[in-house]
Amino acid sequence: MVQSNGQNGRGTVFPIVEAFGFPYDSAAPEAAKARSEKACPFVGGLCEKYRQYHFGYCSVTYAANWNKGQQKTYAVCDHRLDGPPVEWAVTDYFGSDQATLVSEVMATSKPRLNIDYVAFSDDPSAPDGTRLIAIETQAIDLRGGGVGPAWEAWEADDVANWRAYFTAEAERKGRRDTVDYGVNTGNVYKRLGTQVAVKGEYFKQIDVPLYVVMQHSILEQLRSRINFTPVKDGAPWDITFAGFEYSGDLDSDGKLRLDLVESTRTTLPNYLEAMTSSREGGALRSDFVAKVRKKKKTPPNQQDLFTI
Repeated sequence: MVQSNGQNGRGTVFPIVEAFGFPYDSAAPEAAKARSEKACPFVGGLCEKYRQYHFGYCSVTYAANWNKGQQKTYAVCDHRLDGPPVEWAVTDYFGSDQATLVSEVMATSKPRLNIDYVAFSDDPSAPDGTRLIAIETQAIDLRGGGVGPAWEAWEADDVANWRAYFTAEAERKGRRDTVDYGVNTGNVYKRLGTQVAVKGEYFKQIDVPLYVVMQHSILEQLRSRINFTPVKDGAPWDITFAGFEYSGDLDSDGKLRLDLVESTRTTLPNYLEAMTSSREGGALRSDFVAKVRKKKKTPPNQQDLFTI
């Protein structure tokens, strides 16, 4: 039985948009090659998600209530922001100067920080002869039941009957026959909000500008919770947020394009002030207090006495 599940299209719309970097129904030769090799065209190697979980989808379609029920494509793999979005950050900072891009850099800080990308160039005017930026990418997490059965249908070249794969899974697991998945934007901006603060502090200390690259929908969600004050054009800044979105157009290889929608710069003090004064700051405090109480197993209404 096909269930529409309201305006979200779950049960009526094939959930997966991209597989191995290309539209799931692409006939491009590059798409066929990526599928046969189980490769990610954005990293130039094997698909990490497929290697770990045997799923190779890059994005899904979903209609979120906070987005007025509009069906949109959401990247659910960080590597989907590799390529042009990351390259935009490099060009934005270095211009026409040649720069080297490296990935997965571990900072020698406490706590240890993993940086998605660092771009650098030789610069005799810099104190140590190096200009560099840090780049963080952020995709959206899936929540709920997931889209695994849809992937099985795609792998079996049976997309027309994809809904039956959810029915079969429900029967195997003895649960209700639904297509139940969503995009966890709330978890993303909570995690991203703190990551930007922590990494922003570190990079401020060592005088390295930070770029945060994401889908524009995540940037909008972040700004709704942490409404930092942007700086004017040409003013000193510490953090640049860049929001990209699927335009529906294809690039020369047949991949869906992610185009820049908005970029905005701010200072670390502006960001931290907005974070601590917003409801997000209150939520972070509540979360921390709850963890402390749970650790000590002390009822919330019981006061501890300390002797100094």
